[in-house]
Amino acid sequence: MDAGGEFDFGDFDFESARRLPPQLRFGASSWKYPGWKGSVYRAAYRTKKAFDAECLAEYGRFPWFRCVGLDHTFYGPATAAQLDGYAAQLPPTTPWISKAWEHLTSARFPRSPRYGGRAGERNPSFLDAHVFCEQVLPAYDRDGIRERTGPFVFQLAPTAADGDVPGLVAELERFLGALPRSFRYAVEVRDPRVLQRRYFEMLDATGAAHCFNHWTRMPPLADQARAARDAGFAPEFLVCRLLTPLGVAYGKSVERFAPFDRLRSVETRMRREFVDLARAGIERDVPVYALVNNRVEGHAPETIDALGRAVLAASAQT
Repeated sequence: MDAGGEFDFGDFDFESARRLPPQLRFGASSWKYPGWKGSVYRAAYRTKKAFDAECLAEYGRFPWFRCVGLDHTFYGPATAAQLDGYAAQLPPTTPWISKAWEHLTSARFPRSPRYGGRAGERNPSFLDAHVFCEQVLPAYDRDGIRERTGPFVFQLAPTAADGDVPGLVAELERFLGALPRSFRYAVEVRDPRVLQRRYFEMLDATGAAHCFNHWTRMPPLADQARAARDAGFAPEFLVCRLLTPLGVAYGKSVERFAPFDRLRSVETRMRREFVDLARAGIERDVPVYALVNNRVEGHAPETIDALGRAVLAASAQT
């Protein structure tokens, strides 16, 4: 920490962070990474428990971070106490983007020990608007919390379509159409076959967005953007999640990049295509929420620093 009370963050270009267009909000998929100590986190934490409980406040002061991903809400809905705790640590201008509970997004219960005998069975709560409104939304639909809530991301399992893309799109339309319009929603599909005109028409009709995702078995960002553009889809906000290198499984990316303490590779094409996607949203003057995972290049803060500078450089050339 310098004499003025500010941390010296080394090579991060915070002047560029401050010049980012207000529409563009970068954040990380989560924040409890000991590998970020010395870069994002500089405070002395007594214990790991203290680090986990308190480091979000430092996250909120890092200039490149203008939003934060709540990945843990995929495994169970956030409680009111959890959200109140996050609100106490984050600036009021830093929204959270919550992954929706997997009970809503898995057509079958995942084959995981946590599901016991139900693993692999059909899930009766799949795309059930009543379950979302009764078990997920109440913690968010409160004064002081509602205003901090960014888009919910419904991450569908790769097998969600189960060979019936029109059927899945129809189910999504019923589900999204039944949700309160006072919140924003994005759908993250992990089956390229879903990226059809009817899918984007459905999103347009329900006011939802497609979550552009850079993930193992999905097409490149440019291909997803082209499919949306060809369908005439121009949502009122954009969500993008950069998760893993294309063709690299989640577990392999963890092995490659852990403990997430430094940049270990550069996804050149991903960066270039993200810049195009972000600039398209900025030019339309719509919010662009961009969440970056450590597992895509090894160190999300450095990836964000590079992407932000690239957006500014590309804008300066036009």
